[in-house]
Amino acid sequence: MNRYVLLISLVVVLPNLTSSGQTGSTDASALFQSKCGICHTVGKGRLVGPDLAGVNDRRPEEWLLKFIHSSQAMVKSGDPDAVALFEEFNKTIMPDPGISDTEIKTILQYIAENSGASGGATAYESVLADAGSEEVEHGRKLYNGNIAFANGGPSCIACHNGLSGTYFSEKSYAKDLGASFSTLGEQGVKGILENPPFPVMARAFLNKPLLPEETRALLAFLQQADPQQAAKAAVKPGSGFMLYGLLGAASLILVFSALWYSRKSKSVNHAIYKRQIRSIN
Repeated sequence: MNRYVLLISLVVVLPNLTSSGQTGSTDASALFQSKCGICHTVGKGRLVGPDLAGVNDRRPEEWLLKFIHSSQAMVKSGDPDAVALFEEFNKTIMPDPGISDTEIKTILQYIAENSGASGGATAYESVLADAGSEEVEHGRKLYNGNIAFANGGPSCIACHNGLSGTYFSEKSYAKDLGASFSTLGEQGVKGILENPPFPVMARAFLNKPLLPEETRALLAFLQQADPQQAAKAAVKPGSGFMLYGLLGAASLILVFSALWYSRKSKSVNHAIYKRQIRSIN
């Protein structure tokens, strides 16, 4: 009888253990791809952020847990390693993933298990080799909202600056994309467009992905705009809202001065006085 109980137990438990192991591996891969894989690779070279192969050997687990939870908190605290990474990657802010210690440890285990599996970094192949001026113009119209995205996503200018050189577009809700190619490279920008890692952008494009041809057109536009905008960013003064405010105030003063010009030489009751004189005569 005991043998039958043991046999039944093995039949029930072993498949569950196997299934559980496979699910865990799948979950770890999916977790890495959704939270890290947009900006990082494991053994395939740097993307938006550093290649994470061997990161478990380079940093203590305690440091990694804190950094992954909130890299900016560590940067602001003055942690030298966090500050050095922030500076090395052009001060690109790593979004807080909003995950638990257990999930972070699962990701770290996945990285450790796959750090030696890759055959080394693979070269990225540009998708812009034959992009022409028409594609750049199409990307500009998509960026500025002159042409809507096919799947209904918001135009880039809704959150980012207009890259038009006007004062009103210098300050925007999200990061200035003028020098995006200089800071992130084509591969980094493409990764963000295809799989937005930032919470607000991810929600805005949820179930509204860009088409491959839209991504390519935006990349062509941003690449063309990059050298000009990078140069402007180095020399252009701060926000022009103060200048426009002063100009607006001066305009209003001139308008009201013109409307009220006659009041300067006549009393307030001058019109009433003239009516009374006409009625007497």
